[in-house]
Amino acid sequence: MGNEDLLYIEDDHKRKLFYRFTPAALVSNFVPLIVILDENSTHFEHKMWNVLTPLGHFKDENKAYCWLGEQGDFFVKDLLQKLIEQIAEEYECEDHIYLYGSAMGGYGAILHGILCGANAVYADTPCIRLHKTSDGDTSIKENDLTHFLNATDPFPVFYLCENENMDEDSPKNETAYFADACKQHDIKVHLDFCPKSEDETQVIKDVLGFFERMASEG
Repeated sequence: MGNEDLLYIEDDHKRKLFYRFTPAALVSNFVPLIVILDENSTHFEHKMWNVLTPLGHFKDENKAYCWLGEQGDFFVKDLLQKLIEQIAEEYECEDHIYLYGSAMGGYGAILHGILCGANAVYADTPCIRLHKTSDGDTSIKENDLTHFLNATDPFPVFYLCENENMDEDSPKNETAYFADACKQHDIKVHLDFCPKSEDETQVIKDVLGFFERMASEG
């Protein structure tokens, strides 16, 4: 499917973020929004959920795009936040926002979940610390997701999954690093929810079912 068939949002510089959005087919007392940052699942739909799947094609030479932008210009971050806000307001689900992602999409899910005040975030082996910028600047807040944490603001509940088959170069230590930072600030974080299926669609369904149970239990 070409870009001409997709929805998009753009900024003042005419830069576009393309996306697909499918509203829930059934209306109930709980019609939440799931933001899926995984381009292998761009056609996912669910009758009980509003489903937003942004399409990110902005990778810079440092491979630090992670739903941020290019070359230190974080226009994708701004566009996606604006998009989430607009959809949540239009479909009246501002109090029921959830994020899903893995690897670099896991970074994006955590970041945007924090920024939009999501209820919960599921991230599979997420990136937490990005590569240094080309000029060696490590002061940018976005270089380390723990920089967004504190003990006073409300945060999503984080469900982080570690792949047991990861090698020594995997982000496993990154996951533990972020979890430890959450615990230091008394932010709820769990490392024990990993769907067993290898089918991506089924994994998302399992995660959404889990979110629904957690919401019903308060």
